[in-house]
Amino acid sequence: MSRPTPSRRRRRGTAALVAVVAALAAVAAGTLSLPLPPAQAAVTATWVRQIGGPGHAGLYAWGAATARDGSILVGDYNNYDVKRYSPDGELLQVIGGKGSGPGQTNQPYGLAVDPTSGVLYVADTVPREIEVYDPDGTPRATWDIDPTGGYYTTRLAVNHDGWVYAVNSQSISRTSPHTVNVYDRTGAFLFRFGRTGTGPGETLGLRGIAIGPEEQVFVLDAGNRRVLVFDRDGAYLRTFGTPGAGPGLLGGDLRGLALDLDNGWVYVSDASDGTVEKLTLDGTPVATLTVPGPDPGTTGGPRELTVGLDHALHVMDYTGQRVLVFSPSGALVREVPAVPEPAPPGGFNQPEGVAVDQGTGQVFVADTFNHRVQRFGRAGGYQTSWGYRGRGTGTAMDYPRGVGVDPADGTVWLNNTRSADVKHYTADGGPLGSFGSQGAAPDQLYYSRGIHVGTDGLLYVPDSGNRRLQVLTRSGDLVWSAPCGQGALTGNYVLFGCTSVDRDAAGNVYAAAPTEDVVYKFSSTGVLLAKLGSHGTGPGQLDGAYGVAVRGDRLFVSETDNNRISVLSLDGAFVGSFGGPGRAHGRFRRPTALALDPQGRLYVTDTGNDRVEVFRVS
Repeated sequence: MSRPTPSRRRRRGTAALVAVVAALAAVAAGTLSLPLPPAQAAVTATWVRQIGGPGHAGLYAWGAATARDGSILVGDYNNYDVKRYSPDGELLQVIGGKGSGPGQTNQPYGLAVDPTSGVLYVADTVPREIEVYDPDGTPRATWDIDPTGGYYTTRLAVNHDGWVYAVNSQSISRTSPHTVNVYDRTGAFLFRFGRTGTGPGETLGLRGIAIGPEEQVFVLDAGNRRVLVFDRDGAYLRTFGTPGAGPGLLGGDLRGLALDLDNGWVYVSDASDGTVEKLTLDGTPVATLTVPGPDPGTTGGPRELTVGLDHALHVMDYTGQRVLVFSPSGALVREVPAVPEPAPPGGFNQPEGVAVDQGTGQVFVADTFNHRVQRFGRAGGYQTSWGYRGRGTGTAMDYPRGVGVDPADGTVWLNNTRSADVKHYTADGGPLGSFGSQGAAPDQLYYSRGIHVGTDGLLYVPDSGNRRLQVLTRSGDLVWSAPCGQGALTGNYVLFGCTSVDRDAAGNVYAAAPTEDVVYKFSSTGVLLAKLGSHGTGPGQLDGAYGVAVRGDRLFVSETDNNRISVLSLDGAFVGSFGGPGRAHGRFRRPTALALDPQGRLYVTDTGNDRVEVFRVS
């Protein structure tokens, strides 16, 4: 197959950049003074500019299913819809969209089609719902699965009696139940099966499900790197698959499972090495398919899989922002769309980190859901970017959420959240190294978020999942550690501990804790001095305290739930606040990371609005 050249791949991104630049040019060049209630008038915020704007890729392929008419249904994870393609790759329909209305989703994950009725089911993990559509894509119903113990429903399968098997498992959570919940066609809960562990029939993270012969239920046990088989009522039958790296073995990041019952094949995707293993129904290896990456010499990030009526295998390549189609013999025959549309330069998808080089004034943004870092000039113009969705060395990134500039040399440090490592780059994106691994031992990380590079030469890392703050050398050696933050909020799978950190001129350390709505204040050696703030919506109270920035005698705190910026003294006394919910300048939707430039301007990562807002605050 002829593969598009890099220039062809970026053509649509260049066009999108023109649109972003044109939109930003339309923003008034003057400043905007934001009116504040009298009780908060001690702070005046003057809007200066917007950096970046919304910019998603054309397709974030994740969930997959084959409709009864042979069309291929693709869950577009970060565009919040389902796209229907013909078997040869023509876009036929877009189903749903972002929101909470009928048929809308906030985080669409797994897809399944009822083999008898053709009804489509979509797992929406954030509100713990399953969206139900008629075969033509018309919204039919919404199932609230929270009352039935729905925790993190990621994959679905439907048998011929209309039983919907819903994987209820969050692999990065230490408290996930790792079960399969079963519902009938009306959404009534029937039963659940599965338990956590390593023994027969036990699991450590479920990431795939499919209906096999005689309505048997095949489940991908990603944590134990194997496939489990149950009968339709959830009774354990058998296990197959051999853990390991290499052809025929099940590796470390299993993501999808599909069956070709006519040929007796099982397909298992592994994002760790960009492969799909092809096995018989009893687990005998048949072949290994390589999923090529978007650039030469790289591998893709396969997610879910579906087998078409023609027995072609459709692989959701989240890394390459496309679907790859393999023939039954394993030949790569096409990609969908034919020319993938990357996220445009200067466009954001839920950015969660910002830092300013105090020497050059350049602004670096962790573009979290586009898996890259973007650099902007002093005046806010786009300059360059690097990164792609993947794990490993180089510019592979996995939901990066913290970025910091080294004051000693202007290099860039990145908290690469989901891969549990810290990456180091030149200001142009050249890889300089990395350190870290997932775990709870000293110098290990677990779903860590922000990062601050101190003038003392140390890295300050909120190790969020381990509910501690770690201070490390540039080579990753532990200097000191202190407890920071509490456990996850009810209903939140990934928000816990502390999320952002900064230091004052005296070396004291400040770290925001959104699960407590306080800011921890430590001495330079890690002694807890105070907890500043309290939960609430009033002046001086915090709701969703996420980002912190310190300058002089002021502490700036972003509040993701109050959608505002509060300003405190270094002892926690209320000074003022500004903002509020909305899309206009000076309004926010989930503000997260903060940074200050040499002129004292405040940079706010306005995550829900896909932008960075800049203010002069006095």
